[in-house]
Formats: sequence, C-alpha cells, structure tokens
Amino acid sequence: MALTLVCALFASACDLNKYQLGGERQDADLGDADDGDGGGGVDAETDAPVDASVDACLAIAERCDEMDNDCDGMTDEDFDTQSDPRHCGGCGRACNQPNTAGTCAGGTCSFTCLPGWVDRDNDPTNGCDYFCTPTNGGVESCDLADNDCDSLIDEGLELETDVLNCGTCGNECRALHATPTCENSTCGFGACDDGFADIVPAIAGCEYACPVFPTRAETCDNLDEDCDGQVDEGTLAGVGDACNPSGFGDEGACENGMTVCSFGVIACQGWVGPSSETCNDVDDDCDMTIDDGFDKQNDPRYCGGCTPCNLANAVEGCALGACTVAACLPGFVDEDGDPSNGCEYQCTPTGPEVCDGVDNDCDRDIDAADSDLIIPSNFCRQAGTCMGTAPTCGTDGCGGPITWQCAYGGATEDSCNDLPLQEQLCDGLDGDCDTRIDEAYPTLGDDCNDGGVGACRAFGALACNAAQDGITCVTPTPPTPQPETCNNIDDNCNGTVDEGAPDDLIHVVNGATDFYMYAYEASRPGATATDFGTAEHRSCSKPGVMPWRNVTYTQAVAACAAAGRRLCTEAEWQLGCEGAAGLQYPYGDDYDPDACNGRDNDPDCTGPDDDHVVATGTRHGCPAPAVSQCISPYGAFDLSGNLREWTSTPIGASAFRVRGGAFDNVAQGLTCDLSFIALEPTFAFANLGFRCCSNTP
Repeated sequence: MALTLVCALFASACDLNKYQLGGERQDADLGDADDGDGGGGVDAETDAPVDASVDACLAIAERCDEMDNDCDGMTDEDFDTQSDPRHCGGCGRACNQPNTAGTCAGGTCSFTCLPGWVDRDNDPTNGCDYFCTPTNGGVESCDLADNDCDSLIDEGLELETDVLNCGTCGNECRALHATPTCENSTCGFGACDDGFADIVPAIAGCEYACPVFPTRAETCDNLDEDCDGQVDEGTLAGVGDACNPSGFGDEGACENGMTVCSFGVIACQGWVGPSSETCNDVDDDCDMTIDDGFDKQNDPRYCGGCTPCNLANAVEGCALGACTVAACLPGFVDEDGDPSNGCEYQCTPTGPEVCDGVDNDCDRDIDAADSDLIIPSNFCRQAGTCMGTAPTCGTDGCGGPITWQCAYGGATEDSCNDLPLQEQLCDGLDGDCDTRIDEAYPTLGDDCNDGGVGACRAFGALACNAAQDGITCVTPTPPTPQPETCNNIDDNCNGTVDEGAPDDLIHVVNGATDFYMYAYEASRPGATATDFGTAEHRSCSKPGVMPWRNVTYTQAVAACAAAGRRLCTEAEWQLGCEGAAGLQYPYGDDYDPDACNGRDNDPDCTGPDDDHVVATGTRHGCPAPAVSQCISPYGAFDLSGNLREWTSTPIGASAFRVRGGAFDNVAQGLTCDLSFIALEPTFAFANLGFRCCSNTP
C-alpha cells in the first residue's frame, strides 16, 4: 500500500504494470487462449478490474487533518470538533491550558482550574497561573494569609484603627479601667473609668483606684483626695504658718518654727525655746539680755568675751576687758613686754655674757651673737695656713664644753682643733697647714664608674670615703633596670641591647586579612628628632625620631628580622595606607599639600625644600596643625610622603616593589595605589626607607 500511495502521489515518476497491482502477476491471454470458460479474453477470476489510474484514492484510517483519508467522500467525519476537547473547533485545537481541566462545547473551549490553582489575571490563554486554595470561605480575614486568592494578604483590613488587630493581626488593644483605642497602628486608651486614674504611664490604662470619689481639694488628712497618687501635697489649709509652742517668738536664741502636715496631722516644726544662760554671746534665756551674770571686764575666765585668758608661762589677769600678765612662772621672762604672748622667753639671768653657750644676761643673744660678750686676747698659733687664726667661741669637736677655741683653717685631723705633724685624713682639708689638701691620695678626683652593666652603669669621680681613711668611686644613684626600649641602650642591664623592645604597631583587619604593621617608618635604635642614628642591629617603630633612610632591600629585610618581624608585602602596605574604603591618600580622596611631607609641603615654614626629611609621625604644614594629618584609617603615619618604602613583593627576577612616595614627590606620586616603582635589592637613596609587618603583635 505504501508503494501504491507513493505512486499515486507521484504518478509522473512511476511506470507500473496495472495488472500487477494487488497480487501475483498472471499471463494475459489477449487472443486465443482458453481458460475453460469457452471463450478467450481476460480471466475473470484472476484478472479483476483494478483502478490503476494515477489519481486513484488509497484508503487508510480516517485522521483529523481536513483530508478524506478513508476515501469515502467525507472529510474528518469520525471527529467531533464541537465537543471533543482534543479538536475543539478544528483539528488539533486542544483545550489544554496550564493547570486546567478543559471541556469543549459548540466548538469553544472552556477551562476549569485544577484544585489548588486560580486564574489570577482572568486570562484564559495562560491557564491558571496562581497556586492558591481559598480559605475562610474565600473571605479575607486578618490571619496573614491570602484567603480569597487574589494575591493580596489581609487587604481591606483597618489595622491602623482596629483595636482587635492594631498594627498587626491578632494584636488586641487592652486597657485597665478604660476604653482601649487604636490610632496610627498604636494601642492606647481613652478616658479613665469613674473612680480610677492613670498614675503609672508604663501600665496601659487607669490602674490607680481613687481612695476618695468623687475627688475634692487636698487637705492634711493622709488621704489622696485629688486622686493623683500623692498624699497631702500642694498648698494645704493651716500649713506654712509661724509657730512656737514655748510661747516665745523670734527673741534671743528663741526661733519660731513652721506648721507642716505630718502623716495627716498639722504639727510645728523647727522651733527653738529658751535655755539656761551661758557665756556664748547669745541670749539663751530669751530675756533680751546677752550673757547676763558674767563679768567680762575683770574676770580672766571671761575677759572681754566668753573665752578665758590663756597666756604662756604666766599667771593671767584681766583689766578693762583685756588679758594681762599678773606674774611670770619661774624660769621665764616677759622679755618683749607684750602680754598677748605671756612670758615668752625661758631664761634665768646669771650675770654678764661669757662664752659658755648660755644667755647669761637674758637678752636673747648668746655668746658671739651678743655684743656684750667679753672677748679674750688672741692665743692661737700663727703659722702657714693657720696664719690669722683668732679665738672663736665654740666647741672643740671632741665633746668638750663651749669655750674659746682656735680653728686652724678648719683643720680637724684629730677632730679636736689640734694640728697633726703629718696629714692623714682624706677630708678635703689642709689638716697639717702645709698648703696642700689630702696630698696622701694623688688619684683623688679622677673619673670612675661603679662597674654596672648597660644603663645601670653609673659614672662619677674618686672621692674620700665615709671613714676618711681612703678613696672610693662616688657616683649618682645608679638607675634601676627598666623594660627594654628600642634606643640602642641596655635598659634592662642584662648585657644585651634592645632585645625584645616593643614597637608601636597598628592592627589591620579586613575580612580574612589580619596582620600588624609598624605605625611609623622604621628608624635606627638611638635615633632622635634631629639625628638619624648609626646603630643597625635592628629596626624600631617610634614617633618623633628621624627615619632610617639610605637603606638597601637586603638591609631592610635583615633589620625587620632582627626585630622579630618581616618586611611588609605590597598588598599589606596598600591596605594599611588606603584602608577598607580604598582611599586615594591616607587621609582621604582629595589631595592636601599640608597633610603629608611631599614636594608641596613646607615643613619648616622657610620655603620649599626638596631634601627635607622630618621626624616620624610629626606635624606638617605652615603653620603646623596640632596633630599630624598624615595618618591612615588604621592609624599608621607617613605612608604618603617623607620616605618611599621597600616591600617584600618581587617584581621580575631582580627587583622589589617600592611604595608610598617621598618628600620630593608631587601629588601624583604620593597616592596609596601608585605601584610602578621597583628597585634592585642593592639600591639605596636618601628618599628610601621601609617599615615592618608581622602576623602577631
């Protein structure tokens, strides 16, 4: 059949024997052959007529394709295009939109949404597009659900004013002894119920039950009559009046009090009544006479007032209200004649003034201080350095009495004012009057030290010892060991310089990046604000000192390692400069010529200076600000300007990245992200330094 159909469709290309269609080929007797029916011609049993024309219809089962497939003269007669949902209104027009059950009537599709689906946009061409099952009978309620499946939740509800759902579903407004309200989605309440008041704002409603209702003006009765949570407050009748139960008013020591409301009762408070009279310049008994009964003119117990006379070393008297000296106690003298200080001088007269350490004539001048002293003739030795020695009134220094002595040039070799034959003591004196001092000790005064270690070594000079029989090295009090600092000094006095000395660091944390960096450009140990220093056994991070410049990469790596750190990488250096915000300069995105020490800066206020390195972390600009502005978001100073800085990031096979710009760079060379400079590890220059980093503090 397939071959026949092809030929029927393409007749011009086929050349078939019409007697071969449909069965075996039979030989045809077109003349004389007899097939048993008595005649010639076509055999009726084997050669039935066949329509073998080129337009013959070859029957197949009918299909819905607007063709007569079964060759019965009708088209698509087996298909119902009026009610079949597979061919509704025409072949192949299926009623099968998404998430629907389709039906066909009158050649038109109808759709019903499948359970759980809704046609939200009422467009049948895209089926049921919203997955939703109606709840609450399809009526919207305040339950945070789309009850009517219109893709809106809790629409049409008055959450701003609904006291049952105020601001949100289920938030019911409640109030004690008052009507709850909901305004602007916030619970509140209206007027208080009769007999209640709102005293505590933190409690919603009127929680306070009035003890008196209806309310009235407050009186002193220990009741809250005005229902404000307070008892007996405000202005009360009978309160605040002057009072004094003693019967006296404001007279002498007596004072009126004032009526107050105390626990519901009016009482007098703060009053003072009369008392027995005492000498105190006050009218204690309130009889309008002060200190009556006390003689202040003649009695030394109350002389001129209520304080008794108290004169030193004297018997006191009183005259016309002033204290007097009636007599001095034995051994005392009223030498100045002033009664106010009594008998002020302890002395007993014994005669004229002599050299004995006693004020013999009681005139307050003793021995040589008294112009009345009797002086003997000169009996002292007159030779050498003792020439001109005259007798002096004093002691001989050996426990003897005060008397006339010869002090020979201060010589005290035997401490008794006697000259020795040969000087022996080391005492800074010419003890033998030979014009030489301590000549037995020729090294006296030479430089020396106490033999200490490091900063604890003290320097001084050889001097006489305490026993005055030899010499010793006298130094200032030696310093005590201190914690080690990076200063080229053995601060802890252990024989090693700057070991473990701390550095000023910043902590840089950005995401997973976490490291520590010198807060200042590296400096040599011992560097100062004006001196670069010479020590190179390690690097330091300190403010206010000259940074380490003219340094090679190799030297910088070794200096960081000796400090227990490493040279910063290029990435660490840039993050420490620009911070997490990626600033153009450490202080911001806009260039400020006075912030850091670049070519535009005038750090010494004397004009441009292309070779002016400044101390680490110091102020810049003219006039200089109070605090350096050249500081990064993490707290590092001078990452822009002053000195360029080596990093440990290699560039190619024989160079390392240099970052930061220097004092001789313009604005473009002072940014945090300038990264095209790389130098060989042996390079050193006056504008090149470094700083160190580490993974731990």
